[in-house]
Amino acid sequence: MADDSLTTDDSAHPVVPSTTGATLRAVMFADIAGTNALYQALGDIQALALITRALVAMEQQVFEHRGQVVKTVGQEMLCLFQECNSAVTAAIAMQQRMEHFAVEAGRALTMRIGLLSGPLIEDHGDVFGDAVNMAARLVKLANPGQIITDGQTVSGMRSALRRRARQIDRLRVKGKRSETEIVEIGWRRDSGDPFTTEQGMLLDRSLTARMVLRFGGEEIVVDGARASFTIGRDESNDLPISSSKASRQHARIEWRRDKFVLFDHSTNGTYVTLDSEPEMMIKHESMLLHGSGVLSIGQAASPQDEGLIEFECR
Repeated sequence: MADDSLTTDDSAHPVVPSTTGATLRAVMFADIAGTNALYQALGDIQALALITRALVAMEQQVFEHRGQVVKTVGQEMLCLFQECNSAVTAAIAMQQRMEHFAVEAGRALTMRIGLLSGPLIEDHGDVFGDAVNMAARLVKLANPGQIITDGQTVSGMRSALRRRARQIDRLRVKGKRSETEIVEIGWRRDSGDPFTTEQGMLLDRSLTARMVLRFGGEEIVVDGARASFTIGRDESNDLPISSSKASRQHARIEWRRDKFVLFDHSTNGTYVTLDSEPEMMIKHESMLLHGSGVLSIGQAASPQDEGLIEFECR
């Protein structure tokens, strides 16, 4: 197993001073803990498949909270948000989702998260700067199941989120002249707690979302109230595909915000054609589905292919 990491070396994200071109953003490092034991218990192939599923689940939460995944290395994700409130609500949702995922998988998986709001530079799909370096250090300080940030980031949060914060330490961090206030963000939701206003609005909108899939002469309706719609070779999927090119759990479709999103976690990828646009292959990533188009599982589409999935978003 390769020991890849986004945060093993500070030199991976050299400090870039706050100069012209730097923008204020919230940056997050999210690291799945307990993977070494998982590889030992399951072996490389099964462990990697489970970790990939967990990362896809985490990516869904990032997307839902208007963030973007800059890159993923091993079991760690680097994410970017427009401001700290979105980053913190995403981190809370990710911890809650990971807790449920671990129960469903029957495995001791947890997540540590470090996030920070500050100036950074975006360049060719990557991000650099002091905020990135500091967030990388914070995730190393976090214990499994923790969300760690600093006092300055907390000061920019809305009041409901600030009430979740508690100072746990003051540390002199490398590269900083003064001590940094280390703050933990609580994320566990008590049973019976109401949805937030934003969650309620999303739930209302989800009831009107609708996608129609056509496959093998049948028409399948996927609506926004469904948690997810799975596609793959295994018969347990909502849409089983009997193709050697399909993975057992190949892809899933979920409603996010006001769109349906395809998440691929397969070996051979999913080929997507939107309306009259050129075909695209996605693999271990997500893609918005809109209008109408065609999905080809595990291989490029061809006119003779009877295994194409037509879709229409309404």
